[in-house]
Amino acid sequence: MTAPLNIKWGISTLGCPELDLPAICKLAQKHDVYHLEIRSLEDCLNLPEYLDANYPDDPAAVKQILMEHGQSIIALNSGFSLIKAGADQEPRDELLGFARWAEMLDIPLIRVFGGGSMSEPLSDDDLATAAANLKWFEGERQKNNWKTQLALETHDGFSSGQRCLQLQEAYGSPIEVIWDTHHTWKMGGESPQETWDQIASMIQHIHIKDSVSIPSARHPYSYCLPGKGEFPVVETYNVLRDNNYTGVVSLEWELKWHPYLDDLDTALTVLDESGWRAGSPQAVGS
Repeated sequence: MTAPLNIKWGISTLGCPELDLPAICKLAQKHDVYHLEIRSLEDCLNLPEYLDANYPDDPAAVKQILMEHGQSIIALNSGFSLIKAGADQEPRDELLGFARWAEMLDIPLIRVFGGGSMSEPLSDDDLATAAANLKWFEGERQKNNWKTQLALETHDGFSSGQRCLQLQEAYGSPIEVIWDTHHTWKMGGESPQETWDQIASMIQHIHIKDSVSIPSARHPYSYCLPGKGEFPVVETYNVLRDNNYTGVVSLEWELKWHPYLDDLDTALTVLDESGWRAGSPQAVGS
């Protein structure tokens, strides 16, 4: 008999980008999900700007909404790119806005991207730029005595454990990672075990989603409902079980970027029906 998967479930608000925070909390609570990654609120991706306008210097109001629904925010998901941003002040200032709100709301992580592409090797300059941005933020964090930290999502040019290790070496200190299990498999060409073996110590929480090898408007594949595609979910869950992972696994339902997808309510229902949520998926892992 397969051992139960002892994890916590979360969602990204990419799956319901038009909703405000109370509505998001209600949707999550409906499906017994209590960990949120905030990327969009009422179709606004500039979260510091949105929070400043709707909850001006009032983190208590946000905390009250979360408390009423038993929710926690595990990350504010920025669009900051460690390579693309360079040393430009404007994206850095926006990231500092994320940090200010993350600190007020006791949110442990701010998601960032690395930039670059998996189709090309990372250059020394790319790695130096990315490392310089990590060092800049760490300086700001220490200066302001912030607890929140940056977490690199395995995305774009960092869609593999091997690339994350390259950045960690260039940075010279441990880095935090949000493991997008789909990207390291589909774009990075790594098995779940291979990625885990390389970056287990970096992982803060995990993204999961499914796809089929049919091109879409943005990718050479199309996302689909959990259990309807080719993602090696059985292998992924076995890795988590074997290593006693008890953290958050977040369904990153990217309706914001892929309008062909069903709504998040449907996706969460299928997450249960497919067995993905229980850790005993009906899909056959590869």
